Amino acid sequence: MIGKQQCPFGLATIAAILLFGLRAFYFTSLNHRPSEGGDKLSSKPYSSFLGLQQRPLSPHPDKDAPIPAISIGVDIMGKEVFMPLLGAGTGHFNDSVAYQSVCKSFLVGYTMVDTAHIYGNQKGVGQAIRDCWNRPRSNLFVLTKIPGGLTREEVWSTHEQNLRELQLDYVDHLMIHYSADWNASKGRASRERRQEGWNAMQEIYQTGAARSIGVSHYCPRHLEDVLQVSRVVAPSINQVEYHVGSGDVDHVMAHCLKHNITFMSFSPLCGPCDYEPKDSLTTGDLVTEIASHYDNVTGSQVALRFIVQQALEKNVGGQPVRMGGVIPKSNNLHHLELNRGIFSFSLTKEDMARLRLASRPSAKEGDCNVP
Repeated sequence: MIGKQQCPFGLATIAAILLFGLRAFYFTSLNHRPSEGGDKLSSKPYSSFLGLQQRPLSPHPDKDAPIPAISIGVDIMGKEVFMPLLGAGTGHFNDSVAYQSVCKSFLVGYTMVDTAHIYGNQKGVGQAIRDCWNRPRSNLFVLTKIPGGLTREEVWSTHEQNLRELQLDYVDHLMIHYSADWNASKGRASRERRQEGWNAMQEIYQTGAARSIGVSHYCPRHLEDVLQVSRVVAPSINQVEYHVGSGDVDHVMAHCLKHNITFMSFSPLCGPCDYEPKDSLTTGDLVTEIASHYDNVTGSQVALRFIVQQALEKNVGGQPVRMGGVIPKSNNLHHLELNRGIFSFSLTKEDMARLRLASRPSAKEGDCNVP
């Protein structure tokens, strides 16, 4: 990680940072956000609007067992930032389902939540944190994302909206979701726009409104664009499609290692993939057969363990790697519990090798075509 320096952005940036701080104070003064101690705020529980009885389930007996975490750098105060290797994903969930899923995940011991501006469910996630998280805020890792291709002003305003919807003063990680806008539109898909966006991200990092910052869907060329202007802090995470069968589809793992960037998987169970049933990462032939080598282990646990074991061992097939964890999504309590259990067993070297050499289900290339 690039060391912190004096702010290089000039008086306009300093003024913007002060304005952001004043806005944050304003929202806090309105009691829109939970306190650092994690106390619930006195408002009508969001669950009442969902027809869901608040905290309807008993806590999982192993919920207090710590989930392993890795360091992804330091925040603006110099405090190390630790990211759990398992989080609750919320992609494609609406507010109601996201609320239920996140509350259930807390009950079985999850300490990380992943959401995004584009998901449209940050209000549900924020209310779940408010209603169902009963530990100090500092024990929870919240990751959210802003769209790619934004101007400096749009980056700031979008993250302000993130914080309002999440009812938080800060997030633990803020990520640029793509190297351009989703359509790679002219004017929003360029080195200059990526650098403008990253400079704004560094400004946000300096305010403390995001303890760490990173990117997603970035190929080596895109990473180089932002590294050129990383005068305050470099990306701490690059989130890329990675799962059994995908391989290093964007050829970016070595580049991340070189620059001390954590390579993090999205779609660890290949949710959006097109594949034959025999190649499924939950019930397919390979993962099911490997699961039979262990007691009470499922195919999905094998697929998730394949990734987190690389994070724990810091190597892939004997090659060093800086790997992050997994953020599978589910609103099924049993599935959340199964995912929580991926730290209760280890895959053998032989099984890891078989999973690493798999070519199905494959990942989709295309991110590196963005200008």
